[in-house]
Amino acid sequence: MKKFIALLTVLMLVGLFVQNAQAQEKEEVLWLMGEEVVKPEMIEQYYEVSAELVELCKTENFPYPFYVWVSQPFHYEISYPIEEMNDITKIEEAWDEIIEKFGAENFKRFEECIESQNDKVMVGLLSLSYVPEPPRLSEDEITYCYWQEVSVKKGSEKAVEDLFKKAVGIMKEKGIEIGVYMGKGKTGYEQPVYIAWYYGKDQIDYLEQEKKFAALVGDEWKEINGEIVKHINGIKNVNYWWAKELSYEKAE
Repeated sequence: MKKFIALLTVLMLVGLFVQNAQAQEKEEVLWLMGEEVVKPEMIEQYYEVSAELVELCKTENFPYPFYVWVSQPFHYEISYPIEEMNDITKIEEAWDEIIEKFGAENFKRFEECIESQNDKVMVGLLSLSYVPEPPRLSEDEITYCYWQEVSVKKGSEKAVEDLFKKAVGIMKEKGIEIGVYMGKGKTGYEQPVYIAWYYGKDQIDYLEQEKKFAALVGDEWKEINGEIVKHINGIKNVNYWWAKELSYEKAE
């Protein structure tokens, strides 16, 4: 959440996730994705110090919003919408200023909570996503996200994207209520990999919407899935819950 040294090193070597209205005007939206694994015995301290840092971000008007999601116990995913890869360096510099005000010694309380960190970059593909009009849920209603990472065979990207586009067409035709957001893993992901995610008021709400979805699309969806399976190596499924108390949105 606070440092991206490993990812910055990778970006230099190669030469170098909630959507707002400005992002929706673009075909692609970059996301910086950071994962923090917390030591189980330090979880209370992690929450305490993270909450203090969020409050300092509000006081100092930290320029970059971030959203924190919890998957399995002690695993926290932090996503930053960014305009370009250079924003990663700018986020790092902005955190350096926050940490300076927080105090280096005080920040050690956060660092000693972390077992491991991992950072990646994903691009949201709005052309392959389906957003119902009007959206079924407001941002305030969302607490849950179902996440799928679809590992695709090399050379199959175009075929898979064509099938995704066909799926979007069916969803529009049927007036599906649940939104389906698509992205593609970039730096830090084992490529090629596509990412699909869906929001719910909670997990039960999502599962209810999934049942409605299956009833509406029926055989057409089975046909698309049958074709997609030919092009993939595997799928990783993750349940996320939004930790809004650890997230931050820049004041307008």
